[in-house]
Amino acid sequence: MKEIKRVKSGVKGLDPIIGGGFPEDSIVVVSGTPGTGKTIMGLQFLHEGAKNGEMGIYISFEQEKDDIFRQAAQFGWDFEALEKKDMIRIFSMWPSSFDEIMAKIFKCLYYKPKRLVVDSITSITYTMRDNREAFHKMVEKLKDTNLTAILVSEMLSGQDGFTRDGISEFVGDGLIILHSVEKDGENKNLMRVEKMRSSKINKDSHIYEITGKGLHLTGPPL
Repeated sequence: MKEIKRVKSGVKGLDPIIGGGFPEDSIVVVSGTPGTGKTIMGLQFLHEGAKNGEMGIYISFEQEKDDIFRQAAQFGWDFEALEKKDMIRIFSMWPSSFDEIMAKIFKCLYYKPKRLVVDSITSITYTMRDNREAFHKMVEKLKDTNLTAILVSEMLSGQDGFTRDGISEFVGDGLIILHSVEKDGENKNLMRVEKMRSSKINKDSHIYEITGKGLHLTGPPL
């Protein structure tokens, strides 16, 4: 049986519970409620790649490039310097149609990145309405580009399912859920791996913190 190559997530404590990292060339959906660190996890993933000589692209439908630079800098990640070294590329866009989204995303892949983050795909699904087939085609096309990607999605507290759009949770090779709960009188951030292709996973919820170095799993499963 062919050994699955692994891509380090950059999140301390995550890789051991997913078999050593994301399967290479996989599409991982990271979904969570507001304020749980979804964007931070995406930036952390790209920074880890840059440390290992892997070029990454960050596509945002919600923030300007300078805002992303400032957010990364809060964790000691100098994305401006990494962009000058062609290790990171940041693209902010506000397309009005799904076809425009597709064209812009795949134009960005001209740089042949090894890692990709799209934040958030909820913005994409709003342009498609009920066109689930088109979204599936986009993901399948990404899988043919030999990169490992995080697709950031949104989840509303108390909703059914794992994503606000009800689509993205089904299309990825992996699905990671971030949410907050009250435990012992305090709010705790919890991370749970719902699925991960070709991986023996631990599906328990794990407490994590957002530290000055990004997301960090801090203890045993609940």
